[in-house]
Amino acid sequence: MFEEKLLEPHFTSVLAPYMLDVVEQKRALGNKYNAGVEALSAFDDFCNEQQLRIPAISKELLQKWEKKRPHENETTQCFRISYVRILCKYLHSNGYDAPCAFHPAPHVNRCFVPYIFTKDEIERLFSAVDCTKESSESPLRHLVMPVLFRLLYTCGLRVSEALHLKVADVDLDAGVLAIYGAKGDKERLVGISDSMLAYMKSYRSNPLVTNAKSIYFFPAPDGGFYDTSTIYDIFRKCLFDAGIPHRGRGKGPRLHDLRHSFAVHILNKWSSEGKDIYTCLPILRTALGHDRITTTEKYLRLVPEAYMEVTEPFNDRFHTITEVLCNEE
Repeated sequence: MFEEKLLEPHFTSVLAPYMLDVVEQKRALGNKYNAGVEALSAFDDFCNEQQLRIPAISKELLQKWEKKRPHENETTQCFRISYVRILCKYLHSNGYDAPCAFHPAPHVNRCFVPYIFTKDEIERLFSAVDCTKESSESPLRHLVMPVLFRLLYTCGLRVSEALHLKVADVDLDAGVLAIYGAKGDKERLVGISDSMLAYMKSYRSNPLVTNAKSIYFFPAPDGGFYDTSTIYDIFRKCLFDAGIPHRGRGKGPRLHDLRHSFAVHILNKWSSEGKDIYTCLPILRTALGHDRITTTEKYLRLVPEAYMEVTEPFNDRFHTITEVLCNEE
């Protein structure tokens, strides 16, 4: 199977040697650190633009870097700040000037109540996606989208994970997906349900898909992978066609809510089957690729009024778990 390659850093600023040291240290610990390379590369360009001449990060320089950019969301802002803070700590530990090394980084408030689709809404959404029209500019779009959206829901994938799937990552004989380069540079295996597997096999057997000259399972018109914004635009249109109202920016439904809905629906299914949900949580945690079991536990209190049969047996055990998901992607 294909393994995600390490990004090769090409730093050119006066801080380049120290950035390389940070990357090497992180990779020596087993981290791919590709996201760190991307963030530090952007900071490297910024340092060149600011004509930095000495290996030091002043408070003024850091404030310029941390300033929110037009159309930038809080998540992206904090993402690029966090990696530069790591560089600051490295410089400080090696005797260079980095006065803000241990100052608290801006905190993004990412506590929200996800939108949990009902089963009826899922069916209506899929029906709308199935009506995706063939396009001369995107000749495979009408074949890709019905499978992609179903895969996001039935396997609980992050949209980036699905879009970056390569043909070699999908074992249709064993019914397993190999997810590489996921959040935190992690890897995992995800099982595919029998019904979804049949859908994927039918998709891959289509001559238009089979003859596509691309390594990606969901090839974009240029042979690469689709941009997330393209998929989100199609998602919003399908929501409208399915009669599912969008509640406004930041309130959803979002594409990522298909993943949240998968988690809540599978917990509901296990509960109705009389399974011990607490012992099943590690299975869900592995499927979703969560770092901590506490992140997965939060689904137990996600929407108690709608899924009381799931949450009631655990009210005492998980009484401290909030009804919202924080910092989960």
